[in-house]
Amino acid sequence: MNTARLNPGIPLLLNGVTKRYGDNTILNELDLHIPSGQFVAVVGRSGGGKSTLLRLLAGLEKPNAGELLAGATPLAAIQDDTRMMFQDARLLP
Repeated sequence: MNTARLNPGIPLLLNGVTKRYGDNTILNELDLHIPSGQFVAVVGRSGGGKSTLLRLLAGLEKPNAGELLAGATPLAAIQDDTRMMFQDARLLP
């Protein structure tokens, strides 16, 4: 029996994250804690900020306010290992 454990990862924390495009506020003071080792699905209506949230987590966008942390480290400091698969309508049922 293999008792090796998978790497549990690190928690992600978003504290008061706000993202605006011009006068449009997409994310408004979002607080989110994802414990290490958890899988999360982001669902919601079109225009609800799902892709913006993923772009912030991948470092493709910068928040207007708030902080994004991986453990206690700012997410921007560890972006070298971040990857993102862009959405494509052909992937959806």
